[in-house]
Amino acid sequence: MFIAVSAVLYGTQGIFASVAYEHGASVGVLLAVRATLFLVLALFLLNRARRATLRGHRRPVLIACFTSIAGPALYFAAVQRMDPATVTLILFIYPALTVVGAGILGRVHLTWLALLVTTITVVGVALAIGSPVGSIDVLGVILTLLFACIVAGYFLVAEEGLEGVDPLAWLGITVLAAAIFLVPSGLLLGGHELPDATGWLALLGVAIVSSIIACLFQTMGLMRLGSAATALVASVEIATVVILSYVVLGERPGIVSLIGAVLVIVGAALAPIAVKRKVDTGGSSVKPGAVA
Repeated sequence: MFIAVSAVLYGTQGIFASVAYEHGASVGVLLAVRATLFLVLALFLLNRARRATLRGHRRPVLIACFTSIAGPALYFAAVQRMDPATVTLILFIYPALTVVGAGILGRVHLTWLALLVTTITVVGVALAIGSPVGSIDVLGVILTLLFACIVAGYFLVAEEGLEGVDPLAWLGITVLAAAIFLVPSGLLLGGHELPDATGWLALLGVAIVSSIIACLFQTMGLMRLGSAATALVASVEIATVVILSYVVLGERPGIVSLIGAVLVIVGAALAPIAVKRKVDTGGSSVKPGAVA
């Protein structure tokens, strides 16, 4: 449930961003506002008790910080060269990469049911997004594949690295890393046009609803569900985009996209049952003094 809620919230990001752009916001201002709120949140979250739960988790913390910086950089570099729908289509091979990686590492049982659910989810994503739009840029594909590998690697590392960590501390350290990088670079690379009042509300939606709250739910769910099932359930984000694009933006989806959205939801519902972890890491626990 945590991961499903997180995926739905992540799925609102494109809607909020579209509204913000329509009301005058530039990409640079969106990134800077998002990162500034990240910085404020990090200063609030990283008190002494929460910071103490991060001790002994240097490698996963560094990888999480790297992901929070490299992810947006690779994504926006890719969408400058290819259509966003094409980038998303390539990016969402990361659930399959995560499941295979978890199987190779011996964390899950790669049964036929697990592979079938993974296939259903990936096919559903492809159908929901549709065929590639525009030209295929080789460098853009490489950047997106690298992003997918980083996301899969993050899930695999965080699955064990989160054990005993306060999820709020984990969120705080990752958003701090993102803020330090994205506040200056966002304005430098993406422009500085300011929106109207509606645009500002949309920017807050991007930062708070579809970034901060979504990340917190994802972290809590990953602690309990494991990397492989988490990556599959997170694909609900695609179904959310299809539905909200119709409800909010009036973009009428085709029958193929609707079938894809249904397959994604079916795959997400079956993932916790089909993808069984060999060992329960107990990652939902936190050390004494931490506030979950």
